[in-house]
Amino acid sequence: MIDNLQLLYGITSILYGLLTIGIIAGAILYYTKRKGLAGLFMIIGSIVQFLSILANPIVSALANTVGLDSERIIYIHYAINSISCLFSILFAIGFVMAMLKLKKAS
Repeated sequence: MIDNLQLLYGITSILYGLLTIGIIAGAILYYTKRKGLAGLFMIIGSIVQFLSILANPIVSALANTVGLDSERIIYIHYAINSISCLFSILFAIGFVMAMLKLKKAS
């Protein structure tokens, strides 16, 4: 049962990572077309989100190797997810700024 859960966790992490790479590409494309703070916010937010996607399974693997207790692992994941949430908000702010700029242009 545990092996199936680890496999599902790995597959969803890969899919989520690929989705985030697509979002990073879109943010970079937007920034190259229309330089501004909105595109920069979207790029920064999506890159940090991608790094947090990479960090969660790496931390889990290292924690099992080093033998950290479960409470410490939970705190580390909480910190990673909190930082990721803040930068997701930054991405959302940049996205709203971009949409408002596009609305004014049309």
